[in-house]
Amino acid sequence: MNIDNRVAIENDKARVDARPKVTGAAKFTADIQMKNMMYAAFLRFPYGSGELIEADVEAAKSVPGVIEVEVTAPRKAGYVGANIGYVAGESRRAVQDGLAALKPKFRRGEARSHAADFSEGPAKLSEGDQARMDALFSKGAAVVQATYSTQVQTHSALETHGGVVDHRGDSAEVWGSTQGTFAYLDGIAGACELDASKVVVHNEFVGGGFGAKFGPDAEGTLAARLSMKHKRPCRVMLNRFEEHLDAGNRPGSIQHMKIAAAKDGKLLGGTIHIEGVVGYRKGGGDATNPALYEFGNVVKSGSEITLNAGRPRAFRAPGWPQGVFAVESMMDELAAKLGMDPVAFRLLNEKSARRRKQLEIGAEIFGWNRRKPDGTWPGVVKHGFGVAGAEWPTWPTKAGADIDLFRSGKVEVRAGVQDIGTGTMTVVADVAAYELGIPREMIVPRVGNSTFPEGPGSGGSQVTRSVAPAIMDAAKQIREQLTELVQEKWDGAKVSYAKGVFSEQGGSRSLKWEEACSLMSGQKLTASGRIKQEYIREGISDGVQFFEVAVDTETGVVRVVKVVAIQSVGRAVNRLMLENQICGGVTQGISYALFEDRWLDGPTGGMVNPNLEFYKIAGAKDIPEIIPIIDATPEDTGVRPVGEPCTIPPAGAIANAVANAIGARVRSIPITPQRVLEALATKGARS
Repeated sequence: MNIDNRVAIENDKARVDARPKVTGAAKFTADIQMKNMMYAAFLRFPYGSGELIEADVEAAKSVPGVIEVEVTAPRKAGYVGANIGYVAGESRRAVQDGLAALKPKFRRGEARSHAADFSEGPAKLSEGDQARMDALFSKGAAVVQATYSTQVQTHSALETHGGVVDHRGDSAEVWGSTQGTFAYLDGIAGACELDASKVVVHNEFVGGGFGAKFGPDAEGTLAARLSMKHKRPCRVMLNRFEEHLDAGNRPGSIQHMKIAAAKDGKLLGGTIHIEGVVGYRKGGGDATNPALYEFGNVVKSGSEITLNAGRPRAFRAPGWPQGVFAVESMMDELAAKLGMDPVAFRLLNEKSARRRKQLEIGAEIFGWNRRKPDGTWPGVVKHGFGVAGAEWPTWPTKAGADIDLFRSGKVEVRAGVQDIGTGTMTVVADVAAYELGIPREMIVPRVGNSTFPEGPGSGGSQVTRSVAPAIMDAAKQIREQLTELVQEKWDGAKVSYAKGVFSEQGGSRSLKWEEACSLMSGQKLTASGRIKQEYIREGISDGVQFFEVAVDTETGVVRVVKVVAIQSVGRAVNRLMLENQICGGVTQGISYALFEDRWLDGPTGGMVNPNLEFYKIAGAKDIPEIIPIIDATPEDTGVRPVGEPCTIPPAGAIANAVANAIGARVRSIPITPQRVLEALATKGARS
């Protein structure tokens, strides 16, 4: 296990796209402006259920600048924010005026707004399972029965969903805010009624995406159809209000657990029932529970609670933050009941040898020995310590990369995969520079274009682990081609290459990279790389995070003070970006644990806080000292996923740290001041 943070291919250089992003030269989909471009926006349903009963379509059509109106009444809808029509116009102002002129009238139906009102509690077991569980619980030295709940977290990427489509009759050029270049291509091609080979998708710069930006969705599809119909470019971009309502979310959960442990600390098993809190249709509500530990004999079941709200979609490590919050909370509750240290209890039950080592090293770096018994920290502001783990799998993917080497020695590397802010463009440059043995400054990385070699979408943290091997393969081919040119010049002499210099084996001749490139008879050498097992290898991503929090027992405010986050990465590419990914995952996890929460109005089902003022997301002053530790193993694995596993542990670790601080357990997130004070009041009532 190597926890030296300076083991990356590139340890010190910043992102290659830093300057264009900082200066504003980078063009995102939202920045695209085209001559004769039209705009469109959706009419949104304002209630959880009901129907549109009337709209003045003719008045909307008569608004100056309005091109087209598509709204039909009556029309039923099943959630707040549902798309029930659109207005297209010459400008955004014309579109908004057209929507206002509709003066829609609605009939409000009955809404399902609060999951707790529909929870049915733990599942009823079969007679056989009940007998088995009764016998198991009778053997337990510690048995904990508890219900843990997690909120709905909405997608709030920096750039909203949307697209710009220019349909040109027999072809189309498209700009999409997407984390799936080729999924977007297929969707737009279908909407444009064109073969995919006739469509070019640009997404060189994307303002984030956490799982909800793969296909073109309604906004990209509408832009495509309107552009095709009116023979002019069309732009459809959601606003922040729409993003909260209809771009998808991480579903909520109510997790009923009853788990037993033996006197020696070994988990025996128990029952787990997950009620997934989803939108107006079922699907996507499961939570990854049990996980991480050898839980023994477990009977798991699940159901879903539907609400009149937007649908769940993939969201960074889907299912894991919800499930691990409950798992890690249960682990600490069992440890407390057994009188065991939480780290020691985990070491006994860990499935992963790597995480066991991370627990031991992390506890030492973090200073776990400073931890006091629950609720015993002196003073009004009490400190507490918590720990939680994570894992993330890999799976087979396809990816390609093309390299052009020019006579000047410059290199262009092309990969169709997208960079959603995670640093893919920098990965392309660093891997190519390392494998070719030349400075990064000689590399021109190009990504986010559907005419480049195909690769996976940014889902499952699979992009870097897929595109890096393809670049390695292409770079190897380029080195071999250039080596052959040098051999020809030296009349078949054996040639070795290292760090930009070709050397004659057993002789004195040498050529620098640029000199060797000048031997080309044409203007360039080319190579197409693909994934090969020798580069990708196998393995999962393990992680452990330690949290220290400070809890004001008078106000209930929780502040995270310090985090130590150890994350296995396999072969490290760029140290600064790896540390950034680790810290970013921790930051998003803190936001999920303490702040983010979709509030629905009971009678109407309307989202009360569809904005970034009252839908609170962690800001700079909410983020503590984060110490990212890179656990690299270049000798036995390829590049491993990093982006998603880092966001899994924070909620569970923070909940455990709060319980350690105040001596009372908050079993629902976000851990708000109100919930902390309620836990303290319950503790006081019991004492």
